[in-house]
Amino acid sequence: MAEESGKKMDGRTGHARPVLAALLTLGAIVTVACSVPGGPTTEPSSAPPVLNEPAPIAESFAKYDSLRVDLVAALEKNLPGITWTVDNPATVAATSDGRCIFHPASMKSSADIVEASKNFATVFTAADPILKQHEFPAFNGIDPVPGGWVVTRSTDGAGATVIIESKSPAYLRMNVPVDSTTCDPSELPAG
Repeated sequence: MAEESGKKMDGRTGHARPVLAALLTLGAIVTVACSVPGGPTTEPSSAPPVLNEPAPIAESFAKYDSLRVDLVAALEKNLPGITWTVDNPATVAATSDGRCIFHPASMKSSADIVEASKNFATVFTAADPILKQHEFPAFNGIDPVPGGWVVTRSTDGAGATVIIESKSPAYLRMNVPVDSTTCDPSELPAG
């Protein structure tokens, strides 16, 4: 069962190995080229490092509740016909590691915002300037989240995170580390 004049017994020529080797080399080059720094990535951006110590509850309340009010106004202006109402009132809660987290009032939209905002493009246009005014980085796209949710978030230098998530309806939530020895909701300013 010898090969006859470059042909194998099944009738194919012996050129398959060089072609296969060329294709594998090309695949390796493409893989390396697509993974160079600055190339496209599918990983969500990470939060910036926390540079500031948590502020007292009263100071955080004023700062982050103002952000909430400004974001809602911008979203309502840029998404006509969609209103936002309080979903849950402001509160504080202790974490298992002893930190105290302030949650400004969470907001709920009157309708889903994904389609109305062109998959959050309008959310970014409306919210990013407000985030900048409040010393947050711009929203950096949509986070890959399972279950049909569309989520975007931004974290400031104090570790406070603003989250807008939508799956009919949408929610605006915040988590803010605060300095409190009791972490009791009675520390929240009235209003």
